[in-house]
Amino acid sequence: MAANQKTSSASPRQRALLWVALAAIIVVAGGVWAVSSHNAKASVEAQPASVAGKVQADVVRIAPDQAAALDVGAPQEQAFQNLRHTIGIIDFNQDRSTRVYASHQGRIAQVLVKAGDDVKAGQTLYTVDVPDMTQAASTLISAAGALRASNETLRRAEALAREESIPQKELQQAQADQQSAQAAYDAARQGLRLFELGDADIARIERERRVGREMAVKSPMAGRITARAAQPGLLVQPGTDPAPVTVSDLRTLWMVASVPESDFSYYRIGQPVQVRVQAWPGKLFSGKISYLGDSIDPDTRRFAVRAEVADPKRELRPQMTADFQFTIAAPQTSVAVPAEAVVREGNGDDVVWVASDSDAHGPRFTRRKVTRGQTSDGLVQITAGLAAGERIARHNALFLSSLYETDAAADAN
Repeated sequence: MAANQKTSSASPRQRALLWVALAAIIVVAGGVWAVSSHNAKASVEAQPASVAGKVQADVVRIAPDQAAALDVGAPQEQAFQNLRHTIGIIDFNQDRSTRVYASHQGRIAQVLVKAGDDVKAGQTLYTVDVPDMTQAASTLISAAGALRASNETLRRAEALAREESIPQKELQQAQADQQSAQAAYDAARQGLRLFELGDADIARIERERRVGREMAVKSPMAGRITARAAQPGLLVQPGTDPAPVTVSDLRTLWMVASVPESDFSYYRIGQPVQVRVQAWPGKLFSGKISYLGDSIDPDTRRFAVRAEVADPKRELRPQMTADFQFTIAAPQTSVAVPAEAVVREGNGDDVVWVASDSDAHGPRFTRRKVTRGQTSDGLVQITAGLAAGERIARHNALFLSSLYETDAAADAN
């Protein structure tokens, strides 16, 4: 119990010492905070105000050490071609592309070509077993036999008539029979010509007396097989798609595009064009405009333009995306600036920054709206808004546009 009384009597003194120590710590911390705040405030007040930024409407100032990065100088003059560009596609020359159908219904017996083959005019592409042709060949063989018989009968009748051994009526009948047989024979031959058979083929049928002959379907032109749907046993009918074989002359192709009606006055038949495709970057293919649309599409307000493009090495393929250009006037010499000197703003305006003057704090530039023309070799044509002798920020103009969003310090103006 004596020990407990000793501990209890010491507790108030200890608590007093703790309170004194805590008060000392608070005083020291407050002093440190006050000193730090004063130093920080003094540091902020000692920092110089920024001289770079917007100083008034359309005018921005830069710090003197920033001028070198802008490459301030006068624009140059550049000859720009007066060109028009349009995007289109490469397509087959439909005037030199033919879908080859059989002229009569039947089943394909043989296919003699495959896609990608080069063929000559008159070359057999496939053959068709045509029932009507078999019937026509049979008719010819019968007509030829009847004609031979009637010719022999007439010959005998004429010999007997000369000897007056038969009545004149029998001679006349023999003559009529021979004429009928001759007409039937000529009609049978003509019927076989409908199956694209020549005289030599018809004579062979007559001589060999063969009726099971296949009709040959031949290429009407020289070119390349660009599509083949034909297979042995396939039933074909005249004009029914898909065509068994398609032959195209690929020495010339079409470039087809749809252009705005506002450009209609720039185009004319026979106008030379130059065509580029992504597959051959940097290479130009020559062509001429061969067709202008006869009407404007009421929905898109565009019209069709077609050019024939020479492709002697067969480097182009239908459905390639093509960019074609043509000259509408002589080259025009204009003010030109580097691409970095022109800034496209959010509202679509193009601006440059013209060196105006300097004040005590640094050079100043004035925002100038310009009209952009063509772009060639990294230079932008300026058609309005800038004179040749004016000095501009030739590079990093975007930096000035960004700086214009920040106001320069008031006491630096």
